[in-house]
Amino acid sequence: MIPVDSLLYKIDQKLNKLSTNEHQQIQLEDKILALNEAQIKLIKQKVDGFAIPNKLGFDAFKKRYEDLQNLVIDFKNQPLPLQETNTELHQWDADLTSLKPEYMFYVDSYILADKGKCKDRKIWINKDLSKHGDLSLLLNNDHYKPSFEYQETLNAISSNTISIYTDGTFTPKDIYIMYMRYPVYINKTGYVMMDGNPSTNQDCELASYLEDELLDLTVQNLAMYTENASAVQSAQFRIQTNE
Repeated sequence: MIPVDSLLYKIDQKLNKLSTNEHQQIQLEDKILALNEAQIKLIKQKVDGFAIPNKLGFDAFKKRYEDLQNLVIDFKNQPLPLQETNTELHQWDADLTSLKPEYMFYVDSYILADKGKCKDRKIWINKDLSKHGDLSLLLNNDHYKPSFEYQETLNAISSNTISIYTDGTFTPKDIYIMYMRYPVYINKTGYVMMDGNPSTNQDCELASYLEDELLDLTVQNLAMYTENASAVQSAQFRIQTNE
């Protein structure tokens, strides 16, 4: 956890060091907005690294995952029912919007499936088709195609739907998803929110060692609000050195 009071204090410190007066005009609600935008951006930067572990190296990949581990919801949270939506492709879909806490990013999944007298076999999702254009090619590839016997299948995520595929010989029932939820909204008492309610205190739930990265992204956001070029450049340099 990172206390919101600490974040706001350090934001002012960083802006003061830039010898600019524009920050004095920045309202509390604008700082809060910038903090939350920075929080989402930081998470997305970390998650982008999940897809390229070979490029990052194992240690860097592992660190990025551990940075956000408190946001990961385990498989046991809730099964999602699957409905067949394309009989030709043997495609089954589940609605991600029903996940609570709110779904942000996919991590891993498996399904329970039946084939004949064999019931509730766990089938792991071994390939995400979301980043591959040729679905039919992979579905017919001996290395990737769905298999009840080898307990493997494929999935694709589009918008708020996750799709899984079979070879037509087995029937999936539920899908169990490990995913990353949205972080809580950082907030501070002292202003009226857009819904008309007074703001309340809410600390940032990211790991404390991510504070500097979060602050640099926040200052970059605020500097853009005030069109302060030197502040943007300074924040960008610090962000790059943290990567």
